[in-house]
Amino acid sequence: MKFLLLRPAGKCQASTQRLNDAGLPTVGYPLLDIVADQQAIESIAGLLNGLPAQSKVIFVSTSAAELALQGMQGQSWPEHLSYFAVGQATAAKLQDAGVQVQFPEREDSEGLLALAELMLVNSMQVLLIKGEGGRELIAQTLTERGAEVKPVSLYQRRIADNPQATEAWQTDQIKCIMATSGELLDAAFAKLDNDWLRHTPWILISARLLDKAKSKGIQQVILSHNASDAALIKAARQFMEQHEMADAPEKHIEAPSQTEAVTPTQPQPPKARGNGLLWLVTLVNLLLVVGLAGAGYWWWQQQQQVALQQQSQWQDTQQRMAGQEQVLVNRLDSALQASAQQRQQSLQANQEKLQLVEQQVQSNLQALRDMNGRRPSDWLLAEADYLVRMAGRKLWLEQDVNTALLLLADADQRLADLADPSLLPIRQLLANDMQSVRQLDTQTPTKVSLELGALMAGLDSLPMDMVVLPESSDEEQANQTLSNDVSDWQANLKRSWRALVDDFITVRRRNAETKPLLSDKQQWLVKEQLRHYLMLAQQAVFNNDAANYRQAIEQAQSLLTFYYAMQDSQVSAFANNLERLLQTDIEVRLPGRLQAATPLEQILAERVAGAFKDSQS
Repeated sequence: MKFLLLRPAGKCQASTQRLNDAGLPTVGYPLLDIVADQQAIESIAGLLNGLPAQSKVIFVSTSAAELALQGMQGQSWPEHLSYFAVGQATAAKLQDAGVQVQFPEREDSEGLLALAELMLVNSMQVLLIKGEGGRELIAQTLTERGAEVKPVSLYQRRIADNPQATEAWQTDQIKCIMATSGELLDAAFAKLDNDWLRHTPWILISARLLDKAKSKGIQQVILSHNASDAALIKAARQFMEQHEMADAPEKHIEAPSQTEAVTPTQPQPPKARGNGLLWLVTLVNLLLVVGLAGAGYWWWQQQQQVALQQQSQWQDTQQRMAGQEQVLVNRLDSALQASAQQRQQSLQANQEKLQLVEQQVQSNLQALRDMNGRRPSDWLLAEADYLVRMAGRKLWLEQDVNTALLLLADADQRLADLADPSLLPIRQLLANDMQSVRQLDTQTPTKVSLELGALMAGLDSLPMDMVVLPESSDEEQANQTLSNDVSDWQANLKRSWRALVDDFITVRRRNAETKPLLSDKQQWLVKEQLRHYLMLAQQAVFNNDAANYRQAIEQAQSLLTFYYAMQDSQVSAFANNLERLLQTDIEVRLPGRLQAATPLEQILAERVAGAFKDSQS
């Protein structure tokens, strides 16, 4: 049984030798040629040295790492950068050259992007060292996270025209195929028999390649942890163990079947009569029982040996896994310690730079404070102060927000014309003042005022509530029947008189209160009073007086309810509009002060005092 290893040229021979040294007969078949880009390799040193601090450098393959090492030969790697590799094999190439590299536990693009250091890369520069083509997942994801990604292709992968295997091989000798990339999978289906490829087991290095293999019709796939030679050796040994376990039961079953097959072919003795026939049958049965017992004992011994062998193989596998796990843990601990040390050094360097910057800033501020005396352009500063004070008057006295905003913008322009760095804090305060003025809600009061004007225009069409007569009381009219009792002659006389009078005069009694009918003058006064309340509310809107506004609206509601026909749809709609206006907040919350006014006044006073001091001296 042999393995067929598909790797690019340059890696294939070395990996094949390691597999053979591990006791795994392997044939190397380099289907891809690596064509290096010498111009890109020579530029790699300049690209790395031109990156700012805290930039990220990512190597996506061992070929990219080897060619980058070739380009950096004789030069030191910049220490202000963070280096990442997509897998352990790629990281090992760089670590052997003294480069501190981080790599993910899941050795693929998805695992690399899950690293915490690559989550927050907004506004950072990332140099992606790779081959031409390939997946765009890393570049696309980092770009979406806000990073500035610059891909650098150091080589190209091309399908070899005439690949040379490490030794002669035939398809019937190959029991398993190993591939480390999707390009190798495509190249295999382009160069070899597709039907044979689909029915041969494969060892692949990621779930993505597993999905691609299934799409091509490959029936059996074993996943390796990564693309390193150690991981491939482990996966190949696992395949051999599974293959041996699958073949073992078939061998154990053959022995009983051969025994059973031979038994019926024994020549049958001729039939005899009497006791001789009985003894002969007994002897044959005894021989059959002894043969079956021996076969069963032999089969039981084989099963015990298989169980012991499986137990031994399981213990060996557990020991190898424990050793490899310990090695990985040690490597991870060393990588984490190196990364923490590198980050600590970088943090200390940044803190020192920050202290230098702060000292320079303090020095510049002190130099600005020491500058005094008359300047030819100080009149612009005085004009800016005047514009800010005028903006305050427009805002608080006249509540003219738009004019106040224009005055503040003009004051900022005067300060900009001065081109004085010491005035930048005042310009920042001016920007804060302009932003607070822009946020004032000036649309709601205007809208409410227009709605009140529309309500006043529709007052004359509202129907008023006229006289309403209560229901008549007909209790006495209902009891007008004459009695047959002689003793009721007085009541009968009274009822007869009322019946005679009702033929000429009808009197109806009403117990409820009757509302008086309004005259035209009174109706006009009611409408004008309602209009007056609405005008008071409109004036309160202009004056930003929320209390008087609510009081005027409530008085208008009371007047409308008492004198107008509320059952009318037009009056009901009018009342609903009043209620909605009552719930509207008309207050414009002006800022208590302009932040730039006091500092601007102080610096102007200092300049003037300095000018007078120089003139006196």
